Amino acid sequence: MNANFNHKLTAAVFCSCLLVSSAALASSEKLEISGFGRVVAGFTDDPDVSFEGYENELSLKEQTLLALQVDYHLLENVSITSQLLAHTNSERDSGVEWLYVSYIPHNNWLVKGGRMRTPFYHYSDVIDVGFAYPWISPPQQLYSAFLFNQYEGASVIHNFALENLSGSVEGYYGSFNGDTQFQDRRDATDIDGLSGFVFSGVYNANLRFRASYTTADFSVNLAEISAFADQLRSVGFVASADSLAMEGEFDIYQVGLALDELDYNLAWEWMKIESDTVLAPNIESYYVQGGLVFQPFTVHLTYADMATNPQSAATDIPLGLTADLDQLFYAYQTVFARTQAADLESVTLGVRWDAGVRVAFKAEVTHYRGALGISTFEALGDRDAFDERVNLYQLGMEFVF
Repeated sequence: MNANFNHKLTAAVFCSCLLVSSAALASSEKLEISGFGRVVAGFTDDPDVSFEGYENELSLKEQTLLALQVDYHLLENVSITSQLLAHTNSERDSGVEWLYVSYIPHNNWLVKGGRMRTPFYHYSDVIDVGFAYPWISPPQQLYSAFLFNQYEGASVIHNFALENLSGSVEGYYGSFNGDTQFQDRRDATDIDGLSGFVFSGVYNANLRFRASYTTADFSVNLAEISAFADQLRSVGFVASADSLAMEGEFDIYQVGLALDELDYNLAWEWMKIESDTVLAPNIESYYVQGGLVFQPFTVHLTYADMATNPQSAATDIPLGLTADLDQLFYAYQTVFARTQAADLESVTLGVRWDAGVRVAFKAEVTHYRGALGISTFEALGDRDAFDERVNLYQLGMEFVF
């Protein structure tokens, strides 16, 4: 067994041991123990590419997980929350996902500090809790892992309630230091000055809405690109070298709406990412989802789209003067193209069966279509024969306890 597998197995055993002892611990009024898990199997229909880790053979390792959450009330208005996750996906670390202190200075105010979920999207807080949403895989155009899931810092939340409207306003500040993944790359990333706000609420008990804004300074360590930039700088092409620096500032805008009725549901969410860095393209994504409820079954259909607006390559390398300069020019263009995101469309058809109040079974198929010339998919075989289209088939079991 490799070290990575042993680490995940240890985390899973730890979660299991805590779960077994929960009956004794739960007798304390100060202690609350809960958890969730999911078993997800999937495969694609193309042997030449992979998408989000899935290939052309059935696999359970990409999204299967087990989690345990412990809330301990130190005082009437002070508590500690910790969430432990054991992942089967080698691209995600098992261990402490959340660890923060909560303080309620007033009935309508909540202050938190520590390691918390980054509140980018509507389902950010429950993104690992598959039981909380209809899909097996939430629309990847928004919920892909190229953004970071956690941050360390503080947040202040004010709750309000009116006649037909209730909700909250949240402000937060913090930082992140770790790896981020985009497409087939995983890079060390530093996020400083992370700040933002979230406005969310419910109208007439069935219409949910959310709007958020996030900004931060970022730096991504792209070792190979940095080495090439140093080479460009050494021969005098400073502008080209500077354009390959993966650091700057980003802004994220998000808006979402969801309507829940007894026999149907509708949802829409939109997101835009803007950056002042040439290597980081601006991205705009959204999805539209609709579902019909035939208790205990829900059938849902989702269309999602991600459109990128890549910035122009800023090179001062002349083309056509010498063979060496031409080679350097095309090398720059290749490096620049490798960092760009790809447009991606998808259509998902799925069904959910709520077999009990704490267990749900799901099945879905998603058709993905990428942009020709720039790929969202990782090549495994004959790339030239691939038409940037793939189907992903998935089965899942979701549970909470």
